[in-house]
Amino acid sequence: MGGSQLFSRRTLARKLACDVLYRMDLTGEGVEEAADSLRRMLEQGVEEHPQPPDGIPDISQERVRLLLGEEAEIEKLSSFGSSSMVYPDELPEFSLDLLQAYTAHGKEIDALIDSYADRWSLQRMPLVDRNLLRLGIAELLYLPEVPPGVTVNEYVELAKLFSTEDSGKFVNGILGRVVRERTGKGEGHALQAEGEGDPEG
Repeated sequence: MGGSQLFSRRTLARKLACDVLYRMDLTGEGVEEAADSLRRMLEQGVEEHPQPPDGIPDISQERVRLLLGEEAEIEKLSSFGSSSMVYPDELPEFSLDLLQAYTAHGKEIDALIDSYADRWSLQRMPLVDRNLLRLGIAELLYLPEVPPGVTVNEYVELAKLFSTEDSGKFVNGILGRVVRERTGKGEGHALQAEGEGDPEG
């Protein structure tokens, strides 16, 4: 489509950081190993299909996978409304910043998600939702240079694209509560309007 706009650099960086956390959940790899696997994929322009180790349930058939599926699914999974996705050949610096923020504060972030998620334990959440929430909270609390409304909107839109029918509302509810209760910026703060994204292009 001639008039379509590309993902902003930071939107794609968020998606790729979530790919790393998703891979960690799927394979049991550490953050460095999972990031290196994704780097190889980006450098070579080919897809690696991670396999779960023995003892971890086969969750690769979830309704939505953040790692790209078979070739026939690429167009569906790589579109963002009217936008297109063009992958870099290296993990963006912002992806690494997000991963570092989560790994440095992962226990606190996971505990916060558990306390805010009504009727959902962290382990029962869809993998995509769980990892988008982890990164969204890490960004809100530890990388505050992006306006919180922009941050929330970005993760809500990624959840709508890559996860279940209700995931956008679920992610919005938890991240909105983090903004109100943890950042000191919630009062009188309107979330980013639908269709607006991170201004970082």
